[in-house]
Amino acid sequence: MLGVVLVGLAVDVLWRSRLSATTTLKCDSEYSDTFEGESGRDREIEKGLRGQYSYMVRSSARYECPFFGPDGKLKRRVVRATELGTAFAYEQSGGETFFLTNEHVASWPEVTDARTKVDGVPEGCRRMEEKLRVVHDEHDDYEPGQIALSRVAVDPLLDAAILKSNQSLTVLPYRIGKSARLRQGNVVRVRGFPLGLMQAVNEGKIVNTYDRDQEQGWDHVDFVIDALLSEGNSGSPVLALSCASRELELVGLYHAGYRGHSALNVVVGIDQLTDFMKRKKRVPRAIASADTPNEDDPKVRAQFREDLGSSTLPFVDFGGNVVRGEARDLDVLYHFYGKPFPLEDKRIAVLEEHASSPATVGKLEKLWVSGPLGWHVVPLAALGPDDQELLSKLTDSLRLQWTQTLAYRKAAVAPVTAEERRRVHDLSRVLTRESALARDLMSNFGDLLDRLAPGAPEGSPPPVLSPLPTIGPPATLGLSPNKPEPGTSR
Repeated sequence: MLGVVLVGLAVDVLWRSRLSATTTLKCDSEYSDTFEGESGRDREIEKGLRGQYSYMVRSSARYECPFFGPDGKLKRRVVRATELGTAFAYEQSGGETFFLTNEHVASWPEVTDARTKVDGVPEGCRRMEEKLRVVHDEHDDYEPGQIALSRVAVDPLLDAAILKSNQSLTVLPYRIGKSARLRQGNVVRVRGFPLGLMQAVNEGKIVNTYDRDQEQGWDHVDFVIDALLSEGNSGSPVLALSCASRELELVGLYHAGYRGHSALNVVVGIDQLTDFMKRKKRVPRAIASADTPNEDDPKVRAQFREDLGSSTLPFVDFGGNVVRGEARDLDVLYHFYGKPFPLEDKRIAVLEEHASSPATVGKLEKLWVSGPLGWHVVPLAALGPDDQELLSKLTDSLRLQWTQTLAYRKAAVAPVTAEERRRVHDLSRVLTRESALARDLMSNFGDLLDRLAPGAPEGSPPPVLSPLPTIGPPATLGLSPNKPEPGTSR
């Protein structure tokens, strides 16, 4: 009898080891294509109270709407709007709990118009009040039993918002993962409140790992999943199973679905949200391109200075402001003009980037600011780390936009082949798509200048502008003076 038991145990151990090996074979990337290998710890969490980290959020607003009555007099009526969504708690500190959700769940426009519409509210109405509450279900009208929430920060480009409660609540018990390491076929789990009716868990797979989302004023990278989700799921956490630890990791924030296609939904990759979640404020993002040469290579920087110095049109529109680039030996100067340019030839700021030798990469050193009392110089070392980071992202993005603009101008001179015309079209699309990030960077730069402008002048005017390069004669077509161009008659 003992021998039979031992044989049974040996078979069980062998079967489990083979099952584990089979599951491992399904992990050909960082995340799994199945939940079969999920750890016992995570299974217990998902079944118990620690799995209640997602919350139903009711966002409501009251609008004052003007209208004319039958007597022709101007009157006002109050219209109420309500939205149900999901938020998940990700951090607890000092008795407070912080949540992540979508900006479109947590915010209402101040005024309704053709661009900022609210269902059931006419255009031209003004917001009077708004509330955010954690509720038990869509019928929960007992306010004393609800949990009040306040907005901490929003990022419209990411469609993300951070909320706060003054109570200690259950938080997400999993690590933050890496959305850049997701692959097609990886399985995901979404815990939210579809249609605001109930708590539900949906599962699906990743069908596309990269989708640039610029709808409705957004600008971020999504990945696409086939989980069956609905409106109330907005703000739900999206989890994937790590092959290394066999535990769930947060990889995204569900925020939208394709109209008329319930099985295709888009998720904001968590890599773009981690800074926002940690700092609890909107963090400007630099423009980035996968096919751009390494900006930290001194040879690339030297080539940029050479191309900029030889350009006969060293101007670029960056986020609605014109910026002139100027190469001086090992230095690059960025001259920022005000909105009225070229009607007013007035600079508002100048940034200086200096390289100590051709073999080194240039570093930002000085910022000149124009204020009501005149110009004054601000050493970058005197600025805080957030301001230094902003200026670094700004100049990195400017260099990239200039590189793309110069490439576009060169390609657009005389495109002949289909490939050359496609190159012009692709560069034009890239420059257009980066406009939202450029506007955001310039908006934050403008706020910085407003803070620095009142400073007392130190008698340090900005560098004098160098003359623009001379524009040579138009290139000839290589035709004989007496020979007509093809397709023409004498």
